[in-house]
Formats: sequence, C-alpha cells, structure tokens
Amino acid sequence: MFFNLHLKKTKDNLINKSMENKIFIATKQDLEQLIEESVDKAFAKNSNSFGKKALDMMNVEQASDFLNLAMATIYDKTSKNMIPHKKKGNKLYFIRAELEKWILEGDVKTDSQLEEMALDYVMRKPFGKVR
Repeated sequence: MFFNLHLKKTKDNLINKSMENKIFIATKQDLEQLIEESVDKAFAKNSNSFGKKALDMMNVEQASDFLNLAMATIYDKTSKNMIPHKKKGNKLYFIRAELEKWILEGDVKTDSQLEEMALDYVMRKPFGKVR
C-alpha cells in the first residue's frame, strides 16, 4: 500500500514538473525586454538596501549641519564620549538613527514632573535613612 502511494506521488510530481518546464519561442526583443526587466528588478532590490545604509552614515560636517552644532563642538563631544559616534582610523562617522535617539534622550523635566518625582522618592524612603 505504501509502495503504491509512493509511486503515485512520484508520477504526479513528474507530470507537474513537465508542465512547469514548457518550451516557448521568443524573439530577440522579447528576450532583451525580459532580461532588462529582471536586471532592473534586481538592482532596485539591492540599491534600496545599500542606498539606505549609505544615506544613514554621516561625516563630521554632515553631523554638524544635522545637529546645528559647530564642528568644534562635535569634536569636543566625541572626545568626551558625550555623543554616539564611530571612529575608523582618523575619521569620525555618525549614524543618523543613533543621533536622533541621542537627541530624544535629552528630555528636560517640567517643574511639576520634578515635584512628582521628589514626592515619590520621599514616600518610598523611610524617614531618617539617607544613603
């Protein structure tokens, strides 16, 4: 029984494969168009992934423009490790997403938020015990 089922599946697979491998006649223009479309599609896929990565990288001058800071300030912040950066040899590189995240981390609390945080701190700590 298993043997008959296996033979039937194998026969069905051969029929399906022969249907997939059809022979067709194409003109030179048809082939050129098919190749051109395939190459364009392949380049479009690869250029999107490489292009985005290339656009995300910035040098010091571009980072200075993006952050609206002087280049000297950028160099100072990188030497103090205050700003996310990459260094390869003598060159500094910045990634736009990391700089955006760094900017967003710089939240300044309002007076009411600070008062609420202080009240929470005092309520959690037992009186007289300060570290």
